[in-house]
Amino acid sequence: MARSFAVVALFVSAVCFSSALARKSPEKFFVEGKIYCDPCQFAFESRLSFALSGVNVTLKCIKEENDIVSYQKNSTTDANGMYSIPVHGDHEEEICVVVADPPNEGQCKEAMPNKSDRIILTKNMGAASMTRYVNPLGFMTQTTDSQCFAVVQELGLDKLDD
Repeated sequence: MARSFAVVALFVSAVCFSSALARKSPEKFFVEGKIYCDPCQFAFESRLSFALSGVNVTLKCIKEENDIVSYQKNSTTDANGMYSIPVHGDHEEEICVVVADPPNEGQCKEAMPNKSDRIILTKNMGAASMTRYVNPLGFMTQTTDSQCFAVVQELGLDKLDD
């Protein structure tokens, strides 16, 4: 009797333990990117571009069928213009977008055409890493830096008009 009780207890323990192992832990992604200033108004990074620190960055995931924000998380760029946003859960059925707010200080307050970027936050996309990288997002100065003409020549952009 005691032996059969021990076998039953062992069996129940094994079932409970295996169901605990089968339970999925929630997904955790990291959304990473960079915010920079473009003093040449190129709308892309050049050697004169520089990192913007202290910029607020927001990740929003929206359910496509009803436009309701299902997930939102904020971050701030560091001294290198980099940010990392930890994201919990799989957001396969949602549209997720990273948006950078214009800096509060400094000369780079003009938004570029690429002031936001979409990001896919699901394991079902073939990427092994749980880190998702956003294209660099930038802001421009209102005036063009005097060194920009030299950069235009270095990049061969002055020959595009020929």
